[in-house]
Amino acid sequence: MSMRTTDLGDETVDSIIKRLRRIEGQVRGLQKMVGEGRPCDEVLTQMTATKKAMESAANLILKEFLTLCATDVAEGDPASPEEIASVLRKFV
Repeated sequence: MSMRTTDLGDETVDSIIKRLRRIEGQVRGLQKMVGEGRPCDEVLTQMTATKKAMESAANLILKEFLTLCATDVAEGDPASPEEIASVLRKFV
């Protein structure tokens, strides 16, 4: 079972895309901050917010992956433990 983003519901995909667009704006803001010579603590604060936003988007994808794995198990078609472990290693 190799889950693709096309396996996610439309609402989930829309949510992920909105988050990624927001993150894209945050990164552009970071570039501008660095170019303007803003204080390091302000830049690092914004970087932390951007990192947390990325983690939030990743959490949503992981949750959906595990939900689909559980659904497949219930339907008698479980994902291999190696595949699940591989996805978790990428996340951690």
